[in-house]
Amino acid sequence: MTAEWKSQRERSTAFMLRVLVRAAFLVGRRVMRWLMWPVAAYFWLTHPAARKASLAYLGRVEPRRRAGAARVIRHFHTFASVAVDRLYLLSGRTAGLELRTQYGPGAREQLMSGRGCLLIVAHYGSFESLRVPAVRRRQRSIRIVLDRQVGRMALALFDELDRELAAGIIDASRPGPEVMLNVKHALDAGDIVGIMADRARSDERAAVVDFLGGKVRMPAGPWLIAATLQVPVVLGFGALHGDRLYECSLELFAERVELPRETRETALREVMQRYAHRLEQAVRAAPYNWFNFYDYWMTDEELSSHVRLAARH
Repeated sequence: MTAEWKSQRERSTAFMLRVLVRAAFLVGRRVMRWLMWPVAAYFWLTHPAARKASLAYLGRVEPRRRAGAARVIRHFHTFASVAVDRLYLLSGRTAGLELRTQYGPGAREQLMSGRGCLLIVAHYGSFESLRVPAVRRRQRSIRIVLDRQVGRMALALFDELDRELAAGIIDASRPGPEVMLNVKHALDAGDIVGIMADRARSDERAAVVDFLGGKVRMPAGPWLIAATLQVPVVLGFGALHGDRLYECSLELFAERVELPRETRETALREVMQRYAHRLEQAVRAAPYNWFNFYDYWMTDEELSSHVRLAARH
């Protein structure tokens, strides 16, 4: 995992993003899906780091299939399609989409209880397919912890499409205590708070877990928040299948996360590994919905360094 994902710059301009939005609303979703194929091909030609990351991932998630150019372009096309669908979901223009939601045991009751809970999500499929329908129906207030310094131009554009949803963002780029306090206030108010749990910054607390046959760093923060505030944890996955169907799955992961003081680090790793296993099941079921286009897996050198550092503490 040699590259810091936060350092990746946006590969567009504010003007081009606005042109994309106008085109999406003018020509409609079906035409936009076709237009995303040349965009995906261009991305494949001009972004070697993302191409390499996609090849590495596809080789792990489906090791019996050859990960060539066609599959990488399809991977990029799914990413582009989900990004365009975000425009339609945020603007309420969902006529061309089908959203199908399934609830695991206890998940619906928890989400409808009015009690605050954490909704753990990943850079997988569409988070908007999970949150927009509930907010539109006024069922629950759903907020998301999001770093506003990453993809700022795109975020500004999405904010304009739905200012109510934008107002619910908890900015993860703020100092840690401020973020924690904002999350606590939201949970105390009975909100659902969504947190991405699959991508760790180099400067944040993380644990190494097994994922798709390799070792990766995942952030400890979401699980420490859940344990500290003693709130339920629900997992959410919204995967695009075919041309228009989003299969949304919501499942209760834990009524509460327990991290006993005597075995805190071990318990934390066990909880995070259980999440990693469930995420692995999800990406194997819909492999083109995984959107981490950087060097995700740890090298042997990085793993050895992590072990030495952990031993000192």
